[in-house]
Amino acid sequence: MITVPIDPEPLSKEKSTLIIYHEQGFTDNFPVFLDKKLLGHVTSETPLKVQVEPGPHEIYTEVPMNVIDRIDSFLAEKGKTQFFKIRLQLGMWVSSIWTEQTPQVLSYKVRSHRQKD
Repeated sequence: MITVPIDPEPLSKEKSTLIIYHEQGFTDNFPVFLDKKLLGHVTSETPLKVQVEPGPHEIYTEVPMNVIDRIDSFLAEKGKTQFFKIRLQLGMWVSSIWTEQTPQVLSYKVRSHRQKD
């Protein structure tokens, strides 16, 4: 297990800072979209920290062979840091992936896929 630190400091006083993370330990590289444009990628070991324009936005992520069934709408606040967790729920016939806004997170523990047992 490793601890992944998250720096909550805003990147800008004029824009909003988003931190998107995934703590379930899957090895997947999740593309994150903001307003239907690729924002970046997230893995369990590498959260994404970006700045965006303040105002209303839609955020979602997707994986191959999965329907985008949950798009989170939120209001990006000027000079603030907002946190979003990627959640993946696997099912026998249908899987679901979504982002959910969370309170501030300073770190999380996850199994590292780079270390050998």
